Amino acid sequence: MDLKRLRYFCKVVECGSITQAAKALNMAQPPLSKRIQELEASLNVVLFLRAGNRIEPTEAGYHLYRRACEILRLTEDAARETIHIANREVKVLRIGLTHLYQRWFTPMLLALKQRHPDMGLSIAVSDSSALEAQLHEGVIDVALIQKPRSSEGVEICAFAPIKLVAVISKKLLATPRSTTIAYQDISQYPLVLLHRAKDAGTYEQLIGLFRHAGREPNVTLQVTQPDAILDWIESGMAVATLLPVSEVAHRPLHHCHVLDVTPAPQVFFPAMVTATTTPRIPELLALIADGYPAAPPPFAVDRDATK
Repeated sequence: MDLKRLRYFCKVVECGSITQAAKALNMAQPPLSKRIQELEASLNVVLFLRAGNRIEPTEAGYHLYRRACEILRLTEDAARETIHIANREVKVLRIGLTHLYQRWFTPMLLALKQRHPDMGLSIAVSDSSALEAQLHEGVIDVALIQKPRSSEGVEICAFAPIKLVAVISKKLLATPRSTTIAYQDISQYPLVLLHRAKDAGTYEQLIGLFRHAGREPNVTLQVTQPDAILDWIESGMAVATLLPVSEVAHRPLHHCHVLDVTPAPQVFFPAMVTATTTPRIPELLALIADGYPAAPPPFAVDRDATK
């Protein structure tokens, strides 16, 4: 039972299929299947139950997966520490930051750099789904993203949900009657909604809530970046959107209204996510214990909405 076979085994568990694991490992499927068979033969234990293209670990398989994650983490820790001692390299923390919560996580990242000026930071800003993939591939050490639907293969530190607000172009709504708007009433406007590049996310939840209220929304555009949507509305695009307040409150908006939504659905759940094989990051954990990231300041509602 060598480390390479254990790594292959863990990837198969996390992907749920030999085919997907082979793609993630950038190798052909037959050699990967053979390595798994060799691992089962060496232990004389059935590690997977096959069902079509999907495979599920047996009870023994789940036990080995948990222990293998520990072994691989300890191995990588030992290798990293050895290299660090030998080369006295500056520690570089590879962080994936989602567009969805770019403003919300910024104070934590600034505090991290202030507290640890000698630590190198490599920050990749992308879509949550892309960052989840990079995390599993070992490209990044930690992902600051929308809370994943599955916790398999990862450790999740979830934060409080961020309030959702409606942003409506003044071309569509010249003077609001109040500072709030009913969720179902937003469907009357052409919408630009956030949509992750891969898999289901907040978009599907928002659409589902409209349909639950008996409304079919008119979605004209799907975009991955809140700032891009706000830029377009401020540039004159006559649309409305639904965004986390953290990504709206930081900037002055002159050509749209920002309204609270009632009832307020909770769909935006920021989280810090690491792979189970990744060592804990004490610097980030210390910041979280101290209250980072803090809640954004209350949004100053456009005074036009109260006239």
